[in-house]
Amino acid sequence: MACRQRTKTVSFYYWKTRFRLDSLEKQALFTNGVTRLYTRYFDVDLSPGDSAPHIVAPISFDTSSLPASIVPVVYIKNRVLEQLDSTRTRQLATAIQQQVKDISRSVNISPREIQFDCDWTATTRDNYFMLLRQYKILTGQTISATIRLHQIKYSARTGIPPVDLGVLMYYNMGDINAGSSNSIYEKGIAARYAPSIKIYPLELDIALPIFAWSLQIRDGKVVKLLNKMSFLHFENDTNFTAVTANSYAVKHACFHGGYYFKEQDKIKTEHVTAQSLLDMVAQVNAYSNHRIRNLIFYDLDKENLVLYDEAIFKKIMDRLD
Repeated sequence: MACRQRTKTVSFYYWKTRFRLDSLEKQALFTNGVTRLYTRYFDVDLSPGDSAPHIVAPISFDTSSLPASIVPVVYIKNRVLEQLDSTRTRQLATAIQQQVKDISRSVNISPREIQFDCDWTATTRDNYFMLLRQYKILTGQTISATIRLHQIKYSARTGIPPVDLGVLMYYNMGDINAGSSNSIYEKGIAARYAPSIKIYPLELDIALPIFAWSLQIRDGKVVKLLNKMSFLHFENDTNFTAVTANSYAVKHACFHGGYYFKEQDKIKTEHVTAQSLLDMVAQVNAYSNHRIRNLIFYDLDKENLVLYDEAIFKKIMDRLD
């Protein structure tokens, strides 16, 4: 029997509240032949004292001419699920459907797939799965869901979401702390979870991290996570001095990037190197049984793209079994 040939693709997440691509982001899409963008449409959250969840920070589009097909992504805070019953689930599914439809109409598209992003737990899984089923009944769309590594390994407890396919988020594995570890990716931690991929019943895509952040450390404790700030933000600023390859000391009290730094604060930068991205694919290959469809990189942003050679995405894709 001939082997079924798979067309493997490179995709990106787009995770901003305003859709507007700069020249570097457009070039990344063109160079890698990207035909699909997983675009965060809005969050669903529940504020303290509220009895019903609400839509948060819906995206707006600066253009009606899109460079790729759009897959809406809806991020649901886990605390929303704790308050659901059958009636509220139907109401929430309807509200999400209408908001997705309204946003899509603004750019004249009719997406055939939607993705739900939620770090559900064993205690909220039934409500989450009920919401997913209700949305499927309402729309008939293809539904994908993000899956964390702990949900892969402990699927007997956290359950298998009732969706058409999953996206394994292969990052954010460690604790955010002042030590030497990298909270985005630790090869040893990943190795403890990866073997469970081979028995997970859902077809999977894999999401890999190309984002960076830094940690502001004071008196040995993390006081702030500095999102979208890589080592590039500190290496040429004379208020900071390099201590190691991924850490800096604050020489003079200053404001930088909208944050205030005290003298003697420490900065720990975290991102995933090109070699680590290749290591990730090797780990996944070892346990995937050739079942992985596509790679999705998180996320499309010029702040992230400048950290890598433009050929890295195809190189990683070519390594995927």
